[in-house]
Order: sequence, then C-alpha cells, then structure tokens
Amino acid sequence: IRLNYERIDNTIAGAYRMAVDGKGIYIAGDNAAGVFYGIQTLIQLLPVPDARLKMRPNNLNIAYINIEDAPRFAYRGMHLDVSRHFFPIAFIKKYIDYLAYHKLNIFHWHLTEDQGWRIEILSWPNLATWGGSTEVGGGPGGYYTQDEFRGLVAFAAERHVTLIPEIDFPGHAHAALASYPELNESGVAAELYTGE
Repeated sequence: IRLNYERIDNTIAGAYRMAVDGKGIYIAGDNAAGVFYGIQTLIQLLPVPDARLKMRPNNLNIAYINIEDAPRFAYRGMHLDVSRHFFPIAFIKKYIDYLAYHKLNIFHWHLTEDQGWRIEILSWPNLATWGGSTEVGGGPGGYYTQDEFRGLVAFAAERHVTLIPEIDFPGHAHAALASYPELNESGVAAELYTGE
C-alpha cells in the first residue's frame, strides 16, 4: 500500500483518490483525513470473513478500481444521547469507530438532561455523582470523569472525528436541580427524575 498527500480540487477537506491495479494499492488524500477516508474505503472493499467459506486473510482479493471521492458536506455527524440512558466507555469508542468507518466527522454528544448529568464537573461534584446516578426507568446511570472525557476526545481526533459536547443548561436541568438544593427557588433539592 502506498500512501501520499496530493492536492485534490475540492472545497471541503477530506477528499481522496484510490487506485488498485497490478502495482498494488495507492491512496492519496488532500490531507490526513483524506488518506484516512481512503483507508476506510479500502477496508469496506475487503470481503467479510466467513467461516463457512474458510476464508483466510492471505487469500483476499480486491478488484482493480479507481475511486475519487470527496465529502459533500463539511459537517457529517451523528448524535448520541447518554443522558437518558448511560453507555459505558467501550460502547462510546465503538460508536466513534463506526462514525469514522462511514466517514462521519462530528460526534454530537448529549451529556445533560433531566434524567442524568453525565460529565464530571470538579467544582460541582454532585452533578455527576448524584445527578448522574440514574436514568430513564430507574437504572443505575453513570458519568464520565474528566480524564475519560479527555481520552475520548483524543480517541475521536485520531479518527478525524470532532467531539461536540452538549451541556443543555438552563433547560433540561432537573438532574442539576436534584443535585444542589441552592439551585432551586425553594432551596429544596428536587427528586431525581427517571421518566420519559
């Protein structure tokens, strides 16, 4: 496999060219994201291993092909709401991998809602420990530490995915109102909310 950067006329970064011929596989991108997207296309061209067919990695064939591709939109994203239903770090990483595989570049991460506060705020620890302690239906909830969050930002960046956290405040603030009585006009903390 030969990888290269080259100028590709496109107004949105991430364009690439791929050629598979008798000389091998050549992927060129207008930047690192373009090369990465070309590699994702190569992965998509590989046959899916099937134990019934006794496929072996050394028997993989890729048809000769020429591809020129470029993103149509600069913002190609997906949204995930972990506020109503908490998902562990392993799931979030798999989700980001799927975004990258499909050449999506934005991960919009909904982190606060009435049912749960999912990001650690060091100066307001109850937001995560109490406000994040449940979810819709009364499950155990959970939250992400700042170190975990930084790790996921780096993990996404390695895959050319930008992580956009959504902190929905003052709307959908029930988890915060349950965490700190002083945020309520009455001075009494709200009950945790686990409804729809």
